[in-house]
Amino acid sequence: MIRREGWRLLPAEYRAAYLVDAARAYLRVGDLFGAGRVLVDADGIAPAEVRCRPVARTVIAELARGRPSGAGVARLATLVGLTTR
Repeated sequence: MIRREGWRLLPAEYRAAYLVDAARAYLRVGDLFGAGRVLVDADGIAPAEVRCRPVARTVIAELARGRPSGAGVARLATLVGLTTR
């Protein structure tokens, strides 16, 4: 889906929301690395969608509790106030 030509034609918020949903799916099957990767990608596309949406914050919190969390996930957790530096 995201490699198709039309992907870039979607508004940034829609693309980020799709990736947040994909992160939730990765999380449900236990792929913490995949969830973190697409969540960080979503933050690069539309940061407000990731940092302000309750569902995204829930995914960030779940990933931050899982160990080890990647640097991108740790940064997101800090940015949304789920951890301290």
